[in-house]
Amino acid sequence: MTLPLKLKRGLKANLPSAALAGEPLFTTDTHELFVGTGESVVPIAASDPTLAERVGELEMHRSTVTNTYSEEFDTLTYVDSEKTTAGIVGGRVTTTVTPDFTEDFSTGNYFDEVNSLGVTVDTINRLIRNSNGIKYGIFYSKPVSIPSTNKVTINAVVNEPSAYAFSEATRFSYPGSIFSQPMGFTDRTNRTWKVALVNGTGIYAKVTNPDGSLSFEGTILPFMGTTHTLPFQSIDYVVDYNNRVWFSLSNLSLGGIVGAVNSDGSTFKDWYTVYSGQGTVLATSLTVDNLNRIWLFHSVSTYTRLHVFNSDGSLVKDQTNILTSGTTTYLRSFYDPIRNQVAVAVRNGNYFKVFLFNSSFVIVRETNINIVSGIESSLDMVHDSNLDKYIAIQTIFTNATTPNTIKLYSINPETLTQTTSVSNINANWASRLVADGPNYHFVYSSNVELNKYYLATFKASDLSIIDTSLTISTFAGKHFPFKDSNGILRTLSLTTRYDPNQAIDEYTFGASKATVTLEVTNNNGLEWLYARPGEEITFSSPASSLILRARLDSPTTNLSPEIYGYRIVTGTLTGEVIQEFVSTKLPSVSPIAHASLTANQTLQEGSINWYLSNDGGATWESAVLGRKHSFKNPLFADLRVKAVITSSSGSVKSPAISGYTITSSNLLLTPAKTGTNLTATMSADQTLTSPDTFTRINFNTVTYDALQEFDKNQSRFVAKAPGDYLIVGSARIKSPTTSPNGLHLEVRINGELHKVLSSIVSYSNHAWCLNGSSIVRLQPGDYVELFGHSFVANGVVEALPTYSYFQIKQLW
Repeated sequence: MTLPLKLKRGLKANLPSAALAGEPLFTTDTHELFVGTGESVVPIAASDPTLAERVGELEMHRSTVTNTYSEEFDTLTYVDSEKTTAGIVGGRVTTTVTPDFTEDFSTGNYFDEVNSLGVTVDTINRLIRNSNGIKYGIFYSKPVSIPSTNKVTINAVVNEPSAYAFSEATRFSYPGSIFSQPMGFTDRTNRTWKVALVNGTGIYAKVTNPDGSLSFEGTILPFMGTTHTLPFQSIDYVVDYNNRVWFSLSNLSLGGIVGAVNSDGSTFKDWYTVYSGQGTVLATSLTVDNLNRIWLFHSVSTYTRLHVFNSDGSLVKDQTNILTSGTTTYLRSFYDPIRNQVAVAVRNGNYFKVFLFNSSFVIVRETNINIVSGIESSLDMVHDSNLDKYIAIQTIFTNATTPNTIKLYSINPETLTQTTSVSNINANWASRLVADGPNYHFVYSSNVELNKYYLATFKASDLSIIDTSLTISTFAGKHFPFKDSNGILRTLSLTTRYDPNQAIDEYTFGASKATVTLEVTNNNGLEWLYARPGEEITFSSPASSLILRARLDSPTTNLSPEIYGYRIVTGTLTGEVIQEFVSTKLPSVSPIAHASLTANQTLQEGSINWYLSNDGGATWESAVLGRKHSFKNPLFADLRVKAVITSSSGSVKSPAISGYTITSSNLLLTPAKTGTNLTATMSADQTLTSPDTFTRINFNTVTYDALQEFDKNQSRFVAKAPGDYLIVGSARIKSPTTSPNGLHLEVRINGELHKVLSSIVSYSNHAWCLNGSSIVRLQPGDYVELFGHSFVANGVVEALPTYSYFQIKQLW
């Protein structure tokens, strides 16, 4: 019989100071492992210093990225109708049985057109909705034959979208100061930030937790510049994966600056000037990529430029011109995670343009989307991850007699081809877009009603306008709409209603749903019974036919509820029924390592088992509500949810799900910069004036130097870390005026010859390119240079980056 292996064990307080070398010890209270060395005991983790060091390094460079999605079954956007066998009715998922009658509106055979009023049957899209201009419609079915019974259950598939109504406006700014540039957003811990510029003071921030409690309030990133006359696009923000908030600001007195604060409002990176000089900086935009690098675009005079920062605040890319002519008055940038590219929408001169950048900051495509004109012409563009397309909005001006209107775009993320829709909205300015499920909101100012602002909503799928009727305010001041941490739609706006100085109001909006109400009769309308979807109805006497009636009520003529079909089940639900709800692809982080699921469910006398998939449903993993789930393969990025609902035999009411919330997360590693990867070129031709003399080549233009190891003034690389380095050098010598001519290219370490990379004798007047490579061992402080040599005077090294370059790569 094999005896179990037992370690020496006890409380950590009783851990001995020493144990035999290799002797294992286990603490029963803290569950830690130790090992004896003969002179002491050490934790198991400390016995491998290399591993401990690596773990510590990873901890320093990690940050958790999360995304939360909540489903209340108001729409069927995220329901896989082909795989879902359970019924989804009235905002609930529940079991059903095989129906005796099914209507999918593929025909109008059961539509009672005579008695129905204000509704339309769309057999192409298979639905019923209110007719154009109708808020309250009523649908009647023709009599439906069923087996004789006094018990039926109606399951209808409906869509009940929401319109927004103005709730209240409260003062956000405090008296006595001049405010401008209000913005609202949520951070990566789902707190709501409301910020604004205070003239001559800094950024005023008020941050609240999801429960409404105050996290902190006060001035962040103070400055003394004048800001109350800035154009509306001259400040922007982005929240990085460490939950730090970066701000860019551009105006005449401050120049183009960027700064960042920690999640508690303390300064992480004080204001850093990216541009200072002649001309007013007109617009700015920030975004963050998957490497947690901050991309900053800003325009000044006739230039539009790109700067990129690492998450630690160091500069990666500086002063890259993307436009060198025409003013850029609007900028909007965002990261496209599917293609690992950054898209930038600009108003440049008289054009609306879009640029696509790869992860190496190179423009891979650019397109003129449309011509713009008019002082107030505005634009915005976002990436819709569910539809995988870019959604853009623009105000356009046709001529002096035609009012400005809103133009919407769906733009292909790869080709930049677009479909457009011009909405019948007289507007001279539109705000940024705010996503709301399958819809988008924006605020616009009327160009025919002075200082009047409206809230508009449109569908992302076809760009159709849902609602434009909601008046926000009649006070002068552009609005910044956003959703807070609880999904409530709000706007921050300048206002003049308190005093002549600029103040800020906060507007709150409440959702008003479109509804479908079902009723059924089995005696030709003498008695109508309310048909709650999925619940059994008992008539006073049995019958063999019935009529269904549906009331379609909406808060606006542009927003109609929809009925996609209904099923009629006769008799009482008997026997055990097992059915499934399966979602389509849900909004999530990418990739998905973990997920946490909670649900609003009623079990009754049955059960509900939950499953998660991060690979599009190819594999399902059992999940426990409220508990963090780690996927077996954390590299997939297609999140889905499945619920298996079991209704017990003889149960009167089946289990039901009225909503769920899923939070997905992954671990983003911002790699430590440990390896040199350098490229340097020449800014101008260099003449080797002295014959038979080695001259250092002026490589003074750095195209990539992440570790800042190249001294442009000395044209030399200075190593910061020990290791083996690959040195690559190339120099093009123009056609010599004297023949023959000897040419050499060599590498020098600390001023001494290390290797001759190339050596030739030219007997013609052709240009020659000398190049070669060498591996060298360097210590911190060692420096590397390239030298050229010509037998005769006035040999010229040509500054062509494709021919003359200096590259260094650390191997290990």
